[in-house]
Amino acid sequence: MPVILGNNIYGSEITQVLGEVKQSTERMAYILMDKISPPPIQNYLLRPDTPLTVSNCLSELGVFGAYVRQGEHMVMNECVGHLLRTKSSEHTDGGVAAGVAVLDNPLLV
Repeated sequence: MPVILGNNIYGSEITQVLGEVKQSTERMAYILMDKISPPPIQNYLLRPDTPLTVSNCLSELGVFGAYVRQGEHMVMNECVGHLLRTKSSEHTDGGVAAGVAVLDNPLLV
């Protein structure tokens, strides 16, 4: 079994993992997505007790929604928030709690 960090599987590990659950209902729990590959930008990652250095960075915007239904009746389907995080481009997964990414604020122009 490949080593999976976080909830994401990348590259050739996708076919290996899906092959291992081919005959299982667990296979339906996976969502396949195209990976977006933006160009990295030069930025600073500000962390406590860490020297400030320029890094090649990627920013990721997550938008959160809430969907509630009661039987056939949709009660709510709304955008309820967002999170912008920035991480070094050398990391595949990037969690703020894991110490890989930092919280960021968008500059709206």
